[in-house]
Amino acid sequence: MKHAPDRAFKDPIAEEAILWMVRLQSGEVSPGEHQAFEAWRATDSRHAAAFRRIQIGLDTAQGSPLRGRPSAPILHAINAPSGRRTFLRNSLALGGLALSIGLLGRAVQWPSPNDLQTGTAERRNWQLVDGSRLQLNARSRVSTAFVDNQRQLQLHQGELVLDVAKDAHVPFVLRTAQGVIRSNGGRLMVRQNPDATRIATLDGPLRLIPERGAVVTIESRRSVLFDDKAIVHQQPLMRGEAAWLDGWLEARNQPLAEVVETIRSYRPGIVRLDSSLADLTVSGLYPLDNSDQSLEMLEQQLPIKVRRFSAYWISIERA
Repeated sequence: MKHAPDRAFKDPIAEEAILWMVRLQSGEVSPGEHQAFEAWRATDSRHAAAFRRIQIGLDTAQGSPLRGRPSAPILHAINAPSGRRTFLRNSLALGGLALSIGLLGRAVQWPSPNDLQTGTAERRNWQLVDGSRLQLNARSRVSTAFVDNQRQLQLHQGELVLDVAKDAHVPFVLRTAQGVIRSNGGRLMVRQNPDATRIATLDGPLRLIPERGAVVTIESRRSVLFDDKAIVHQQPLMRGEAAWLDGWLEARNQPLAEVVETIRSYRPGIVRLDSSLADLTVSGLYPLDNSDQSLEMLEQQLPIKVRRFSAYWISIERA
């Protein structure tokens, strides 16, 4: 049975209020953003009530880590669906903002010595100690473990391409939130989504073990979406699935919500999408390293309006 807190995840007013609170607490707000906030709060009494509730909770949180702290890690966590859900669940459903701030701080997950990660609009390559090659997309993070004759990666967030050095005796183990991927050699792409993992076998087969499911062999040149129980969807590999390696987003009848989530990784600040637009289908080729141009292209294609309150605050609304 679902509990009441889950409904908070779909409350757009609550989410907007949280985003405004984080932005205003950052200490980096322009006069234009202040005006945009006041206009938002004045347009609907529910806006003011939601913001006031969060503000009261923040005032009671002694020594809040949000106060006087740089906004970039917090905005990063808020933009990540898992961080946003954690914040909504605890601050709105449970009424404990002090608790939610602490959980959000953990959601940021500052890097450990074994972490490899990329920032906003950054793609990087690494040569791993076993000879494998790793490429991370923007705002991605993995942990490495090469000890006791093991070679392992944990994908925490984002997207990677892994060229696995061949070893018939020691499989490369890649863990995600939904399960384990094993390969003795080949090239694969993996993306961590909020509730599922996407795999593309670019070269060579692999074995997939969902957290609560049976072992499945995935042949080469396949695109697979799986959750913690089983494969949700499988199809032949589509051209352009790894286009981000060359700085492009190639969408083929892709939901607008997924396209916007990718764009978020390539620009600082907040990009808010009206939830009623999430399922609009998008097809096209968009430059990742010029997110403004990508947004302009989307605006020309779709019945949407991109409102720019500042360089760090964009809202995508119905036209």
